[in-house]
Amino acid sequence: MRFQSSIAVAAVAPLLIGAAEPVRLVPVSRWVLNYAEESCRLSRTFGTAADPTVLLFESVSPGSMSMLAIGQPLKATMGAKVTARFLPGGRDEEGESARSVDDKKPAVLWSNVSMMSAALAAQLKAKWEAEKRLAKKGQRPPPINLGERGAVKLQQQAFATAVAGLEIEARRNRPVILETASLGRAMAMLEQCTKDQLRYWGVDPAIEEKIARRVWAPALHHWFKAGDYPRGSINAGEQSVVSFRLLVDAAGRPSKCTTLSHVDAPAFQKVVCDTLMKRARFEPAELADGTKVPSYYTSNVRWRIG
Repeated sequence: MRFQSSIAVAAVAPLLIGAAEPVRLVPVSRWVLNYAEESCRLSRTFGTAADPTVLLFESVSPGSMSMLAIGQPLKATMGAKVTARFLPGGRDEEGESARSVDDKKPAVLWSNVSMMSAALAAQLKAKWEAEKRLAKKGQRPPPINLGERGAVKLQQQAFATAVAGLEIEARRNRPVILETASLGRAMAMLEQCTKDQLRYWGVDPAIEEKIARRVWAPALHHWFKAGDYPRGSINAGEQSVVSFRLLVDAAGRPSKCTTLSHVDAPAFQKVVCDTLMKRARFEPAELADGTKVPSYYTSNVRWRIG
């Protein structure tokens, strides 16, 4: 599952305002929603046909979203930290400069993006930190308040509707602003896609919305041992990060494993799923009344030597 930057566009000139002003790029395509095999992808192109900048959102499960921007105006030192924020009032999102897979153009990847205001993000962070101080190590978190979760979702929807653009600080004192206009409809399209994909996986989206306690495991790393490292079929000392999704039944046992990594590492991906299916055990998802229900679990495993 790699983001691709080959999208046909129409020739429309970008709006550039003065040498000391941000580089402002207007859209030259509509939003395009792609129901990929294991994720939902939403893309739009900005700039010109000769020099396009592509913005892509990808979601591998409800509530998770990554963001990728590809284009020459985003050129920065490889691996450099790049901040972006939705305008007006969005929180800072920290990404990393890279290169696109297909044509090696400058790119920035934000692996975890939340569509919310800076004020809401600060409020939720303070609440999470307070709960963390009260939590006991190895103890499952208490049920969430479904009413509060619904209220937060409404605030996120309102914020997406009010968004006017995305500011990306790829170069010091020379930010790039993508003139996205409102993202309300675009985010609604992406959310509907994730719900449709839940059904494809065999998960009921109506039940998912009623879950008060997510699938839980106290220590993911306990399932993996040094001897699980996939030797022989890869170069000695190779490292990898493998993202995965497990379907977990009402008894807490995994019923299906799918790798979601952008990097092609079949040896690592196979051993991750084989190990999880054999050893992983969970506390299953629960409704507010304590009823245990099937759901899913996503995380990643980092393989390294030493």
